[in-house]
Amino acid sequence: MLNLWRKGALVCAVLPVGLFVSGCSGTEMGMGAAGVAEVKHGDWQAAKADFIEDYNKAPRHPIAVFNMGDTYHHDGDLQQADAKFSDAVAIGKKYQPDEFLEPDSKNATIAEVACRHLHEDSQLDADCGDQIALVVPPAPPAPVAEAQPEPAPAIEAQATAPEPAKQDRN
Repeated sequence: MLNLWRKGALVCAVLPVGLFVSGCSGTEMGMGAAGVAEVKHGDWQAAKADFIEDYNKAPRHPIAVFNMGDTYHHDGDLQQADAKFSDAVAIGKKYQPDEFLEPDSKNATIAEVACRHLHEDSQLDADCGDQIALVVPPAPPAPVAEAQPEPAPAIEAQATAPEPAKQDRN
């Protein structure tokens, strides 16, 4: 009887833990994973739809913001892409995703790869360590008023009488 009780207690203790673990590792993919898989298979339209869905669910998640930047960049909208990459730099400084599609990005953070994209587009961002982006260019000097030379005095016209006609002596 005691042996049966131990088996029952073991089942009651292990079963909930097993269900919890299996629920956490189910078929649910992480943020951006579905879109990345579709990009790998060459289906950019489906990937774009997944990236937009991820962004709508979590607009401040570093991966969602970065992937929206990639989406805009792929579509040729560099202004929107750089804005999203700049946002990704600010919120993804310590976020290291499982995978990037970009080459040479192993162990990189979202911020590092987003800064690379910004620099490729000739954009500076203070969060990327671009100190020149912090410097406000000085205002152009005010134009110096130069003294205008006085105009030459006007020549007064003289009244002239017509010369009398010359007579021929012959």
